[in-house]
Amino acid sequence: MKKILLALPLALSLISTIQAQSSAPSPFQPIPSGYGANGQFAVTDEKFPSPLYDRENVHVFRPAGVTTPAPVIFFAPGFANNDPDEYEPLINHIVSRGYALVYAPFQVISGDISLYKKRYDTIFAGFEEAVKRYGSSFDLTRVGYAGHSFGGSAILNMAFRGLERGWGKDGLFLFMMAPWYYNEVSLSQFVNFPPHAKVIVQVYEQDGVCDHRIGKEIFERINLPASEKDFVMLMREERLGYNLEADHGTPSGSGQDAHDFYGIYRLMDALADYAFTGRQEGKRIALGGGSAEQRFMGLWPDGKPVREMFAGDCVTITRPSSSFLFPYSPTTIGVTNVSSASFKVETGLAPESLASALGTNLSKYPLSSEGPIPPLNLNGTTVKVKDSACVERLAPLFFAAPTQVNYLVPAGSANGAATVTVFNEAGAISVGTVQINSVAPSLFGANSNGQGAAAASVLRIKADGSQVYEQAIRFDFGVAGYVTLPIDVSDPNDQVFLLLFGTGFRYRQNLSGVSVTIGGVPVEVLYAGAQGGYYGLDQINLRLPRTLAGRGEMDVVLKVDGRTANIVRVNIK
Repeated sequence: MKKILLALPLALSLISTIQAQSSAPSPFQPIPSGYGANGQFAVTDEKFPSPLYDRENVHVFRPAGVTTPAPVIFFAPGFANNDPDEYEPLINHIVSRGYALVYAPFQVISGDISLYKKRYDTIFAGFEEAVKRYGSSFDLTRVGYAGHSFGGSAILNMAFRGLERGWGKDGLFLFMMAPWYYNEVSLSQFVNFPPHAKVIVQVYEQDGVCDHRIGKEIFERINLPASEKDFVMLMREERLGYNLEADHGTPSGSGQDAHDFYGIYRLMDALADYAFTGRQEGKRIALGGGSAEQRFMGLWPDGKPVREMFAGDCVTITRPSSSFLFPYSPTTIGVTNVSSASFKVETGLAPESLASALGTNLSKYPLSSEGPIPPLNLNGTTVKVKDSACVERLAPLFFAAPTQVNYLVPAGSANGAATVTVFNEAGAISVGTVQINSVAPSLFGANSNGQGAAAASVLRIKADGSQVYEQAIRFDFGVAGYVTLPIDVSDPNDQVFLLLFGTGFRYRQNLSGVSVTIGGVPVEVLYAGAQGGYYGLDQINLRLPRTLAGRGEMDVVLKVDGRTANIVRVNIK
């Protein structure tokens, strides 16, 4: 997300005065043990001039007395917060638990028209120089990145630069606090995000500086399983004469309260432990998906629980962008999701139905799946469906092309509005919404357009019990498409059945809730459900009455549980 803000230095220099934390003494006590509790180590601080900004110093904090290489946290501060004293309690906490921390400043006025390139280079140069000087005391295979505001988004780029040097190859996390606009991160990097990374994006309810939607977009673009990332919002509460503020400056300042102990320290400790050791307890706390254990924020002195944080994949952003100093401007490409049979948006989709995502740059080139089981990645394309219950699932893929991806709506998708995201590893992310219903009936047309001649066949059972399958369509070179073939129902000794193919109605309630008319005449429905041979394909079997004889080409109207499918046509001789 790129923004040209000519007034950036002036605007950001006001942040510390726009939002300041409560000056009243904190009534909260530190966490005594476990995640969020201070560790056993004293903190040492060494510094050297920043290689690209010698007016400020890079600080290297290390746990005293540790003789083996320590995992390292690279910290990028908020704008104009070049003095690590701004984050002294947080830094001391991190290092007390046995981690090294490198704090890299950057220019307030850079002279760089892009507003970020020189600053990014300066931050990383500080990290790199610290590694040169103190690398023997760092375990660079296990690395975390933490950042606030400008630094909160900058660490995305820092992490990719570090991975190029092998930093964090065995353990990697990112903890982004109130991130500003991000830069120098391509869509391809989001799509191909390091699969072993663990991520928390954290915002603050009262933040008047960075639009929460900036962080939400970062979170949603990071192509990791929902179990390996979380979006968190810390909430404001005022009780017992103390204002527990959740503003832009929450991670900084000298005071400590429940937001620090539970919202930041506890989550970061757990995230680091999970990223570096794989310990599942850390995952439960840091990436709990909105569980009660994750949301817990401690107790007020009178024993009442502190207002819980919001956490998980579906935290809703309600404040308007106009309420932030730096508002969000959408940059995501849209995608339309339709039934692969009807191609109508209003049809919606159903679990285990066949769907098509229509857009641009969805895949590198056309490719169909070849195996008996549709893959979850095809030609570098993946599709994720997040349902109304906030459960995200990968969709099996049948076909991927630059303008269309055919997929199977994952089983178990809940009714309601769902978000569908198409990731193209070549460098594109497209997002759209669609309504999921228990049934979303649609019928295939022979010309793959959801109308005209039905994709159908005829089964004729003769008096002697023999069965004959007949065609209901033929290809007409004059119109360059399929047209209907007349179906003969005149012989009183024959039973004639029409087999129609569609999708989205296998989870109907009862067969009595399925009705079909042909030319306005109700016909008997013998079966409506899964076809059985192909993923997502449904079938409906109809007995054709002799009363339709001579009617010619007619509309077929299907209704399932009160929902009407697209209209196709058949021809009765």
